[in-house]
Amino acid sequence: MKYKERCYHLCLSNGIQWNLTAINGTGKWLDKLANIMRLEQAERNHLPEIIFCQMGDFLRASQHYGSIGCDYGHGKNTKEWFTYGNKYVRTWFNNITSDVICELINDGSHIIEIVHMWNVLFPIHRRVQNGGGLPFHAALLELDGQGIILAASGNTGKSTICRRLPDYWNSLCDDEALVVFNQENGYRAHPFPTWSEYYLYNSSDKSWDVQYSIPICAMFFLEQAESDEVIPLGEGQAVVSINKSANQVSQKFWKQLDDNEAKRPFSIQQFNNACKIAKAIPSFTLRASLHGRFWEEMEKALATVLPQRPARTDWSGGYKYITQNKILID
Repeated sequence: MKYKERCYHLCLSNGIQWNLTAINGTGKWLDKLANIMRLEQAERNHLPEIIFCQMGDFLRASQHYGSIGCDYGHGKNTKEWFTYGNKYVRTWFNNITSDVICELINDGSHIIEIVHMWNVLFPIHRRVQNGGGLPFHAALLELDGQGIILAASGNTGKSTICRRLPDYWNSLCDDEALVVFNQENGYRAHPFPTWSEYYLYNSSDKSWDVQYSIPICAMFFLEQAESDEVIPLGEGQAVVSINKSANQVSQKFWKQLDDNEAKRPFSIQQFNNACKIAKAIPSFTLRASLHGRFWEEMEKALATVLPQRPARTDWSGGYKYITQNKILID
C-alpha cells in the first residue's frame, strides 16, 4: 500500500539534521507542528528520519521506511528496533542508525495532539545530548548578538521577567531552550516552543524559529527576591543548577523508560554534559524583585564576561560602552 507522505527539514547549528516525515493520517498534525516550529516543507532525502504514523502502524511504517530508497539493511528491520513509550506516543529507535519511528494515538483531542508534539522532541533532545548539549527549562534572551540562558523552575517568573525587559533585549522563548555543542562553534542555543501556556490549554498562533541559534555567553538562574542582585556561581554550584534545569525538561521523557537501569546512562551523560557546560560558560544567580530594574544588574555581570559590550543607559541618550575597568560614553 502506498501512503501519501509529507516531509519537513530540521537543521540545528551543530550540524544535526532530520527529515520529519508524516505518513498514514499524520500529515495535518505534522503541518501544525512544523508551523509552530517554523519548518519548511522539503523533498525527502537521505538525512536521518523521524517518521510519524498512527498507533499500531509501526510494522507498516517500517516497511514503508524501507521501500522508498532507504537502506533497509542492518539496523533497519523490526527485529532490531526497540521502543520507549507511553499510552500517547511510542517511539522506536535502533542502535545502528539515527532513524526514529513515532506512533501517535489519535483520539481527536486537541490536548493529546499537543502532548504528542511535546513528546516527539525526545529523539531530538536525545541526539543533542549525545553530542554534548542539553535542553534547559529556561528563557533564551538575546542582547547585542549574544545569547543568555535564564533558567528557573515553573511558576518562578521567567515569563514575567521576559515581558519586563527593555526593548533592546530580545526574548526568543520563555520556557525551553536547546543548547547544542560542536567543536568549531562551541555552545549555541535554539529557542523551543512554550507548549503549556500557548497551546496545551489555549488556542494560539504563536511560533518559534527553532532553527535560529545564538552563541551563549552567560547563564542566569532566577530567584525571587525583595531587591535585585546578581551573584557569580562557582563551578560546582553551576553544575548542580544546570543539571537541575536539564532534568526539568528530560524527566518527562525518562518516565517512558522501563526501569532505573535504562535511565542510568541518560542521567550520567546529562551530568557529564552539565560539568562541561559549567566549565565553559559563566553562571550567575539572578535575584529579581517584582518592580526593580534587574536587567541593569545582569548587564553589569555581562560586562565582566565580555571584553566590550554596548549597553543602553537612560541618562546618556546614547550608548555606554562597558569594559571590565572603565565606562566610555559615546
